[in-house]
Amino acid sequence: MLRGRHADERRGSQVFFRPAQPAWRRTSSLLTKIAQMGSTMAWKPLLGLAPFFLSVSLAITAVLLYRLLAKRRERRSPLASRQIGHVPGQQLVERISDHETEMLTSVMLMYMALPLMFATWAGAHIDWDALRWGFHEWLYITAAAVMFAYGLHTFIQHRRMRERARDGLLAERVTGMQLNRLVAQGCIVMHDLPGEGFNIDHVVISPRGVYAVETKSFRKPRDVSDERNDPSHQVRFDGRTLSFPDFNTTRPIEQALRQAQWVQRYLREALGVEVPVIPTVALPGWFVMTEDQVWRNAPVKVFTPMGDGARFMSKDLPRLDPALRGLVATALAQRFPTVEE
Repeated sequence: MLRGRHADERRGSQVFFRPAQPAWRRTSSLLTKIAQMGSTMAWKPLLGLAPFFLSVSLAITAVLLYRLLAKRRERRSPLASRQIGHVPGQQLVERISDHETEMLTSVMLMYMALPLMFATWAGAHIDWDALRWGFHEWLYITAAAVMFAYGLHTFIQHRRMRERARDGLLAERVTGMQLNRLVAQGCIVMHDLPGEGFNIDHVVISPRGVYAVETKSFRKPRDVSDERNDPSHQVRFDGRTLSFPDFNTTRPIEQALRQAQWVQRYLREALGVEVPVIPTVALPGWFVMTEDQVWRNAPVKVFTPMGDGARFMSKDLPRLDPALRGLVATALAQRFPTVEE
């Protein structure tokens, strides 16, 4: 009876014993836990770099997306398919630009070295399981998003400005090379003449007079043919307005007039005589359509420098004698900075 009572007490207290697991199963379970811990510890230092790689990925994606969308709707440079000769020092300029890019990359590497290593260290020491999202965390994320958006905005803005500057540089080089051919016909050609807070792209001193040349680069609609008779390649000038295929403008005409008036006033003050200065607008890559009467009477000459487009400046209609042309060249040369020994 005593043995039965103890058995009943053990059953009443619900005391049970699990059978022991085999040794191989305990070893397998332990190894699995160790592997999981090792995997977590291996990835933990990289968690601090996650924002960096996320930012880089978003930046690359945003830039590629913008370039893809811009390529669909951007206009085409009129000189895009032209073979342009090299100017003196052009290869050196390109090499300097390449070295500047490499220098910027090196500076960025130095700039990011400590922050990246600190992020790696922080990722290894932060208790990610205890991390909780709150107001301050969302504030930092919002600030990062604002900075990213501002950076993308300035990238787009400066890319557009760079494209305009590149088009302008190419147009001025083409116009300058074509105007230099007038030297063989007795003309004096100057480039980038410094004014008062501005530069005049080109000045041609010919027997007919002094030409102040303003070069402009306007892009054409994207989907146009290469035929000369295609209206998409033509710009019409009525004496006051430049009419392009899809827009009109008078700003180049007004700018050319202001610059020519400044040159004329400067020469009058420097030489004491009135020298005729003819405002001129060069549109490389465009076919300029102007009626004969408009060409003769318009205060501004609009031309394309391609081919023999600038030859009208050297026609044998002398108005300035050689001595006066020399004085004009000397007076204008004083505007260029001197290189001290």
